Amino acid sequence: MSVPKPVEGLIHERTDPAHPGFRARYANPPSLWAAPRITQVVDVRAARMIYLSGQTPTTADYRVVSGDFREQLHRVFDNIEAALGAVGAGLGDIVKTTTYITDSAHRSAMREVRVARMGHLPAYPANTALVVASLIEPEFLVEVDVVAAVPADRD
Repeated sequence: MSVPKPVEGLIHERTDPAHPGFRARYANPPSLWAAPRITQVVDVRAARMIYLSGQTPTTADYRVVSGDFREQLHRVFDNIEAALGAVGAGLGDIVKTTTYITDSAHRSAMREVRVARMGHLPAYPANTALVVASLIEPEFLVEVDVVAAVPADRD
C-alpha cells in the first residue's frame, strides 16, 4: 500500500474504513484565499458521485415556503437533505455547492444559514456563490445545486 502524499493546506481528510480506496481531502492551499465557510479544493478518490438538480425553496407540491430569504434557504437545505437521503447520502457527503441568490443584500443571511446547516461538519464543501438577476420563478430568492461523493461501492 502506498502512503498518500501530503496535501498542502489540508483541513480535513474523510475516509471510510469499510471502503479503503475512498478518500476525500479538503484543503485550502496557502497560495489561495481562505474563508471560514468554504474549502477551496476537495480531492475525491474512488467515489460514487451524486449530482443534484438545483434545489429550490418549494414544497413537494411546488409551493414556495415563504418570502423570507432565511426560511427559503432553510427549505432548500431541507430539500437537499431529502434528495441526498433518497440515495443513501447526507450533508456530510457534499463536496461542492453552487449557490444562486437574487440580491447581494442576502449574503450575510446566506452565510448564517450555511453555518447553521453545515457548521457541524469537519470541513465545508467547496462553494461558488452567484448573484443572479432572477431564478426560474420570480418568488425564488435562492437556489442551490450540489455535488456529493460517497465510496464507490456504498449503495
